[in-house]
Amino acid sequence: MPDNQGPPSLRGMSYAQAKQATQIYNADRNYQGFIDSLSGFSLAMSIGGSVTQAIGNFYAVKQQQDQLKAQALSLDFAGQVAEFNSNMIQQQAARLGQSVRQQVGVSRMRYAEAQATARASAAARGVKVDSGSAAEYEAALNLMSQIDAMTIEASGDEQMASLEAGATDQRNRALLNRTSAANVRSTARSLSPVSAYVATEVGNAGRVSGMFYDRFGVEGRRR
Repeated sequence: MPDNQGPPSLRGMSYAQAKQATQIYNADRNYQGFIDSLSGFSLAMSIGGSVTQAIGNFYAVKQQQDQLKAQALSLDFAGQVAEFNSNMIQQQAARLGQSVRQQVGVSRMRYAEAQATARASAAARGVKVDSGSAAEYEAALNLMSQIDAMTIEASGDEQMASLEAGATDQRNRALLNRTSAANVRSTARSLSPVSAYVATEVGNAGRVSGMFYDRFGVEGRRR
């Protein structure tokens, strides 16, 4: 399609003037062509840069999402380990309680045997077991039996209290890790690589469309 504006009229000009006018006109056309080419290159670079930026944001959000998912899995595992530890400690406390009861039983049986032996010995010697030194010895055995039982139970209670505190701590850790994992997983679900891509493209659309209009709109007006 011919340009709307051609070279200036050469009538009335000398040969040198006409040649110079033609050279100026051709130089102007070549310069405008260079400007158009440069404008087209800038537009292509802008479009390419916009797409590259959008892809970069897509994978940046995708990487962040994957990292959060991995963190949630790690917290889930930590919660499972803490729950397992809590169960193990509770089992240990139950075994300790059973052991304490057995120790108390053995202690009382030992003192009961000592009392029976003392009664039999006193009876063999013709000593009354319900009075005098025999009765005092039996009372002393009863007191010692109670003291030993209380000592064993107190020691066991102290150990069981420590174990129960450890089990409670592990249960709290398990709950905290599960809650944190749920929160992290929720954050990961709220991220959208596609939305990041689209948002970047939409944000760059105005700038690129303006360059497109400047490139093809102005050229269209010249044609």
